[in-house]
Amino acid sequence: MKNSISKFKYLAGLFLIVGLISCEGPAGPAGAPGTDGVDGVDGVDGTDGADGADGNANVTIISLMETDITWTAGSYLGRTSNVFSFTESAVNQDIIDHGAVLGYCFLNPNWYALPFTWENTGGTSRQYVFHTFQLNTISLYAYQTSGVLDPSLITEYRFLLITDNTVTKRASTGQIVLEKLKNAGVDVNDYYSVMDYFGLNY
Repeated sequence: MKNSISKFKYLAGLFLIVGLISCEGPAGPAGAPGTDGVDGVDGVDGTDGADGADGNANVTIISLMETDITWTAGSYLGRTSNVFSFTESAVNQDIIDHGAVLGYCFLNPNWYALPFTWENTGGTSRQYVFHTFQLNTISLYAYQTSGVLDPSLITEYRFLLITDNTVTKRASTGQIVLEKLKNAGVDVNDYYSVMDYFGLNY
């Protein structure tokens, strides 16, 4: 009798499992997408880094070789002089309004600031080489006690165009730039000192 009951329970369980499997219907349609979750809170901004050191004024270097110069007879403030002018777009309105143009000449083995003056031992003869600038133009002048001067021993000229936008426009803008350099301990007559100050190669 117990064996009959056990077999019955086994068969009843088997029929129940088969019935459940056969009763599964086809899959239903996909459900609607769920709602997006709420964004998390933004993190706290990091601490600002330290400010960098103030930058120097902008400097443009113009090189002029003696072999590129053709002197012409002219005058400067009524004195007979050799004159050479050339067009240079870097002498822009910013330079005129806020800057200065420092000039130097190379007389082997050294650089000398313009104006460059030489006097003989007795003081009876003097020679002068200097520059001026205006919008888009740099001019060189060379004269001596006895008239025009051909400074052929000078092999190169360099002009440092320095612009400083912290300087407001006024008649003596160039002088203000020079005063700022002087206050920084820079000797503008020393080519190497100026180049070192601006971190430029000789």
